[in-house]
Amino acid sequence: MVETPRNLTGVTLGDFKIDRLLGRGGMGEVYLARQVSLNREVAFKVLRPDLLANETYLTRFEFEAWAAAKLNDPNIVHIYSLGSIDGIRFIAMEYVQGTNLKDYLQKKSTPELNLALSIMRQAGSAIKAAGEMGLVHRDIKPENLLLTKKGLVKVADFGLCRDQDSEKPHVTQPGVTMGTPLYMSPEQAQGHVLDHRSDLYSLGVTFYHLLTGRPPFHAESPLALALKHIQDVPVDLSVHRPDLHPDLCRLVMKLMEKDPADRYQSAADMLRDLAKIRETILTANAGASPLGVAVTTPAISIADVSGLSKTMAKGAALGEGSSRNRSGLAAMLMAVGLLIGGGVGWSLRPADLLAAHSRASVAPPALWMAPAWRDVPKQANVETQYRYAQVQAEVGTRQAAWLAVTGYYPQSKEWASRAYTQLARLLFRDRDSSKLKSFAAELDRIDRPHEKRLAEIVNAGVGVLGGDPEGVINRFSPDFFGSLADPAFAEFSLEIALEAERAARLNPAAATNSILNKLKQIQFRLIQKTVEIMSFDTLGRPPQP
Repeated sequence: MVETPRNLTGVTLGDFKIDRLLGRGGMGEVYLARQVSLNREVAFKVLRPDLLANETYLTRFEFEAWAAAKLNDPNIVHIYSLGSIDGIRFIAMEYVQGTNLKDYLQKKSTPELNLALSIMRQAGSAIKAAGEMGLVHRDIKPENLLLTKKGLVKVADFGLCRDQDSEKPHVTQPGVTMGTPLYMSPEQAQGHVLDHRSDLYSLGVTFYHLLTGRPPFHAESPLALALKHIQDVPVDLSVHRPDLHPDLCRLVMKLMEKDPADRYQSAADMLRDLAKIRETILTANAGASPLGVAVTTPAISIADVSGLSKTMAKGAALGEGSSRNRSGLAAMLMAVGLLIGGGVGWSLRPADLLAAHSRASVAPPALWMAPAWRDVPKQANVETQYRYAQVQAEVGTRQAAWLAVTGYYPQSKEWASRAYTQLARLLFRDRDSSKLKSFAAELDRIDRPHEKRLAEIVNAGVGVLGGDPEGVINRFSPDFFGSLADPAFAEFSLEIALEAERAARLNPAAATNSILNKLKQIQFRLIQKTVEIMSFDTLGRPPQP
């Protein structure tokens, strides 16, 4: 067996070329690497050589990859592969350029409320996805909440994860305590059997830290900390933050109840309450001036997100980006809260956005793309079908899963429109120009404003992939911004605009200052529109027709 070098920088292992060391942990090292065949950066996690013969650590290492790969959620770090080359056991996973919540809090202290609510919502969504798959993370803490350059929260490190439904022996058994004492649930500290409510407790402790700048308990030893979680009642959040809405304080304190039966019984229940609280806060802020939130919220949100941008630009995360990446960083970050699994803010849309011309009867488009949509399990209702595509579908079946929403429920126009948007984004990321072009043509034939607007955006993406980044400038005109009311559209458009800038910079003949400046202006206007939409977003409501 080849002994693992102390540092693998410069080594090529199969399809992976190691670039540099990102960090070390108790079980091994994490490197930045490039997957040569797909030309993409990955985080390359390597198990320490002295642990290869230890069945417990080897199983835990493999289970981390299995558990995360079982989940298909935008708020969870994606796993690409698990393997062994020359005696080196590795996991290749999504490389997250950004910072973690612990580092952010250390450098910036507590964030502005809108950003905090966004982080809470996204972290809760990840725990919801894991819980619905029967997984208990067991190590939820600020270090394991990564903040990407787009403002997306990514839950990482499933090394201590436990599958409630598996019949296989677990890596740790009841009576064995593992985790981080600062954020550990009482039942976890006592080595009891855990379920998803343990993660909710740890999430509550993390939220408490997020909102106050400090964990609820401090002690001189891990044992003393564990005892505090078991015996002591934390100081009420409202004592530290009397400025917070009372319902928000109650939500966090409920998550930290000692008895699991007194907590929220699911992350979905917590997210519903969080959505109502956020709506109440936004409504109150909107009434503060004749111009509503449009006067106050954007300036605050942009300032706070700019602070996050500065934190990451200093290299406090998983590595510095190129000057090109940094130039687009502020634009992506200002869309914090935008990525929420399918587009929030649908209730904001004009009443006729989807209902206009609803008399037209048109067959669902694009079903030809993935005839295997009929093999996707049909769910009890259209919303569950959408969530299946969003959370449970395997990576290779996602096109079919999104099309199954429209295939099984063609009359549910609002959910079909959401699925079309997700399908279009998937095709764009896969750089499938041919399918995108055909999809745009089919969408344009549907006599509904929402689909026609999506067709415009898709055609802009087709142009970028076809080598015409300047076409984005013509398509994203003032008229386009004037009627933009869907946050998912704003996000997709920003993604296209950023790719247009990247493509322009790769072509010296096209990278004129005029074109680059116009693309920057489009990105900024998309950010402004996003903030405006999110200011009036009423999370938690079902989409309105």
